[in-house]
Amino acid sequence: MKKLSKQQGFALFLLVILLATAAATVTVKAINHRSGYTQIARDQITVAALAQAKDALIGYAITYGDTHPGNVYGFLPCPDIDGTNFNKPAQGVPDPICGTQNVSQIGRLPWRTLDLSLLRSGDGECLWYAVSGTYKNSPKTGLMNWDTNGQLRVYASDGTTLLTPADNQAVAVIFAPGTASPGQNRTIVTNTSTCGDNYTVSNYLDNDTVHHINNADIAAGKFIQSHEDRDANGNIILTVNDRMVFITKQDIWNAMQKRKNFLTTLDSMTLQTAQCIANYGLKNALSGNHSLPWPAQIALSDYTENTQYNDHDELFSGRVPYKVNTSQGLTHNSINYPYYLLQADGANCLSGWAAIYPWWDNWKDHLFYAISQRFKPDNAVTGACDSDHCLSVNGNPSNNAAVVIFAGSKLSNQTRANKSVVADYLEGRNATNIGSSHSNGNENYQVDASATFNDIVYCIKDDQYLTVVKGNPLATPVCPP
Repeated sequence: MKKLSKQQGFALFLLVILLATAAATVTVKAINHRSGYTQIARDQITVAALAQAKDALIGYAITYGDTHPGNVYGFLPCPDIDGTNFNKPAQGVPDPICGTQNVSQIGRLPWRTLDLSLLRSGDGECLWYAVSGTYKNSPKTGLMNWDTNGQLRVYASDGTTLLTPADNQAVAVIFAPGTASPGQNRTIVTNTSTCGDNYTVSNYLDNDTVHHINNADIAAGKFIQSHEDRDANGNIILTVNDRMVFITKQDIWNAMQKRKNFLTTLDSMTLQTAQCIANYGLKNALSGNHSLPWPAQIALSDYTENTQYNDHDELFSGRVPYKVNTSQGLTHNSINYPYYLLQADGANCLSGWAAIYPWWDNWKDHLFYAISQRFKPDNAVTGACDSDHCLSVNGNPSNNAAVVIFAGSKLSNQTRANKSVVADYLEGRNATNIGSSHSNGNENYQVDASATFNDIVYCIKDDQYLTVVKGNPLATPVCPP
């Protein structure tokens, strides 16, 4: 029997989830409309509802680029904050804009948008949902990639943190409220067939005054699992009956990496970035001058702002430049003012860049670039490469005008807490060469197939076409001419 492709297998996996979700939803709805169930049965209903919601949200994130063309993957929906959408009643639908950029939000689960039936807890309450400001889809954060951290902190029932280190927080939390606690008013003014019009969070989610964690306080962004506390005499002094599950960035990006087209697109982005740089070298004023632009700085004050990636410092290695006005002044390149090499419309790149631009725009902090001494910006005919003036890869012939490197997913010894630390992104000689004050355009870069190395390297060759070749550790040379 013919084996399923990875994409077919992924599609089958999603189908299984949808079928399981549908079956479980039927069960939940059936049980919710019957009385006399034990607390164990109600707990089972709650657990099933939370699991369905979590699966649906992860599915939303890893298909976001498919359902929202022109966007990258990873984004989560806004919550249903007030039961309206564009001033129309629409419960279970996210608000079109929820707050300001990078600010977290809370509301009811947008079950309609997630293609779910209405989910309720075992106590009959609709589910609530908090989303990190860095993962909500409106307004979007500046860099959405597998290093984008969540902002929500989650705690066990005893107040101990469930996620460490500090930069590894939840990207979403889903709540199943229990029965109303003293002081909570869950009166429904309008009788509806769904969740009603009471959207006051504190009427549904509890405040733990012992551990100083209020599940209704999205500004604090701290949430605690349900628990019951008693005094020395066994009397109940505090009850938090909110059940919750949370989603981490690993939940989303581990699922995302199972999609073959995801990693393929990242590879294509790296290739097209290198081709765009090479294309610059073919448009210099003087015939035979194939000078390339200077790299951008490693340390930037704002990694989301494109113009921060500029060539002002005339470096031999760094990040990929977006603005190349310094290089243009040296090479008299035909690039148009304001000299944005990688602009959204792809005017200065090859065809296809406009489609890949959203990926570069969100993953640009993962791209690094080095040029050789021979191909640095000037207004002279480019000379032939030699070992003193061009780049090597794995010690192979020094006939590389430049290299473009994509940093793979974070390895166990990397933190990426500081984007200016190159060793948190790249491995081996790539990490020691890129950004080094001693980099002068004749370094030896690295391609490796080991488990502790995941840099993707593209070479720009020194031929008249500035051909772009992917580094292959199994080939000799690794970047063939």
